[in-house]
Amino acid sequence: MESIKAFKLKVGDSVGIISPSEPIIYKNEFFAGVKELEKLGLKVVLGKNVFKSYGGYMAGTTKERLQDLHSMFKNPEVKAIFVSGGGFCANQILPYINYSLIKENPKIILGYSDITVLINAIYSKTGLITFHGPSVELTISSWDNFTKKSFLRAIFQTRPIGRVPGLTSWKVLKKGKATGHLLGGNLTVLRTLFGTKYNPDWKGAILFWEDCDLTYEDLDHFITHLKLAGILDKISGMIIGKNKNFTEIEKESELKKKDFLLPQNIILERTQEYKFPIISEVQFGHVGEQVTIPIGVQATIDTSKRLFSIDEGGVI
Repeated sequence: MESIKAFKLKVGDSVGIISPSEPIIYKNEFFAGVKELEKLGLKVVLGKNVFKSYGGYMAGTTKERLQDLHSMFKNPEVKAIFVSGGGFCANQILPYINYSLIKENPKIILGYSDITVLINAIYSKTGLITFHGPSVELTISSWDNFTKKSFLRAIFQTRPIGRVPGLTSWKVLKKGKATGHLLGGNLTVLRTLFGTKYNPDWKGAILFWEDCDLTYEDLDHFITHLKLAGILDKISGMIIGKNKNFTEIEKESELKKKDFLLPQNIILERTQEYKFPIISEVQFGHVGEQVTIPIGVQATIDTSKRLFSIDEGGVI
């Protein structure tokens, strides 16, 4: 499917905020995020159901959450759609989305965590370049210069995004060079797309993934799932986020430390038959500082240069 790009944001544009997954928990932080967007010169439009709660873990019913998504794509004044936060139920709305509406009204849509299913499914069904990046309540409300600069570079300018900066040295788990379109996000929810009609085309893709609060067994199970689902047979490279799966996971067990494989060794064992390069410790997802990554654009990994480069812009 041919890719579609939305127009870049500019000062004075209106942006919509919706809650397609869990309810807003911290309203003070949410409004702090709104204020940060307004400081950028943007006008904020709140979804009709943005503050709804249903069942304790859903931000309104499926119909209400879908209504806000559709209304933002229908509104000609709204140039971008941001989300309040994450959760674990955004996949409920996938079968009911009017993908023709989205294709005919391409707009920036951005989020992370559970929003992984939404941005990958929309790209898969429409070709629209979407964005893995900060949410209003959880990140934008208190964002740092690193996160803000990456956000602005991704959606306020059209030129190739270029070399992705690192706050710390990335780890090279497997050497090599790869080019391909970027797909990924939070691995727990990304896996729920496998075997569905919303699963994107992984042939030649560079998979970027992150997660949080994983056990050793989770990590092994998830990477094995990538193999069994045929994803590892298709991708050209892998980028792993800097997250708890490489820190807290090592503290989880009372069993003897010597009995456990290091997380990187689990990944290497499960990918040993594949030639694609793997880098880790990249800043995106459930971390304080995060890079905004467009879904569907071409990128390059070159471990000899310690390079992760996004080779085109995500907007026009």
